[in-house]
Amino acid sequence: MRNVVIASGDLNNIGDFALLMQCVEGLRRLGLTNPMLVRQWVMPPPGILQELRDADIGVLSGKDIPGSLAAARGGLVVVGGGQMVRDNASTSSLALLAAMMETARRTGGMSAVLGCGVSRLTRMPHRMLWRRMLSSASVLTVRDDASLAEVEGLCGRAAKPVLTADLAFCPTTLHAALARSTGAGPIIVAPCDDASEDRCIDIAALARLSISAAHAFDASGISLVAHDSAPRMDPVVCQALDREIRSRAPAITVNHVASNALADYMNAYAGASLVVTNRLHATIFGLLARKPILIVDDGGTKTMAAARQFDIATVKLASAESAGLFDRLLVDNADGPPERRGRNIEAAGIASASNFDLLNAALEARA
Repeated sequence: MRNVVIASGDLNNIGDFALLMQCVEGLRRLGLTNPMLVRQWVMPPPGILQELRDADIGVLSGKDIPGSLAAARGGLVVVGGGQMVRDNASTSSLALLAAMMETARRTGGMSAVLGCGVSRLTRMPHRMLWRRMLSSASVLTVRDDASLAEVEGLCGRAAKPVLTADLAFCPTTLHAALARSTGAGPIIVAPCDDASEDRCIDIAALARLSISAAHAFDASGISLVAHDSAPRMDPVVCQALDREIRSRAPAITVNHVASNALADYMNAYAGASLVVTNRLHATIFGLLARKPILIVDDGGTKTMAAARQFDIATVKLASAESAGLFDRLLVDNADGPPERRGRNIEAAGIASASNFDLLNAALEARA
């Protein structure tokens, strides 16, 4: 293989950035010493670019058609992690990704889709392009039952998807960072309010819930964690939440985590006393750090599936003041996470590692 090109989600999102690093580490553990490139439609901010340089990962502009096709020649093109298969993506970007995967296959390389989430596609160009990409991938793995059903419905017998787990669960240095618990610090509140995904959150209700949680856990404060650090995304929500919390409970210390450094986020989760979120990867980081978690049910299927799999408490903001909510959380986590949750985290780690086992088998078969 000449190059390894990874098609990743937006690296402004720390969840997608963590998935990229998981993918790179997993590929390098297979002995792939090839140049690693991450494909991005929009160039990442300087902080992310520096982290990529430090990890010896190059950036390939998704808008550079000749450069993208040249990078794919004889290479391995990986669609690696996250909810990559969805409607709110550029048709031009998908068409070029499909051409890259085809170029790789026709020039002695191959393509793979690893541990991805798959949404219901309604736009015909997206359905056609993804059907082509998923059906022709040498390895096709998905992270959950809902994604498996969507691939089967979209591709029929043309694709052979394998159910594994999210790449974030694969045991790596990321897990070691999260395992360095620094005790009971502030509670983490990691909100998502994204119109492009039809997701919204009631700021006033979340502020009331956050204040109640901080008091119940006797926390040192509240950390508002912006997983998507793009200026118009989570920082806006976190600032509004900050104002609401301070107006209701001025004695509570509020701080923000909104950087391009993965270590800042891992340190925050390692030191949290509770994680409150409607984000999937905030939930997963909390699981890996063995923290109590409360999922805010905003109707999202990803987080609710995680709640069922790992026995995580959920709450709808309309009823967030219900008596006994935090008492139950404190009791359930008095001696660490519930036993069944620990077993399921371990099982998810094994399933996630199989993403790379399956890819390795495909690579060896071509050798």
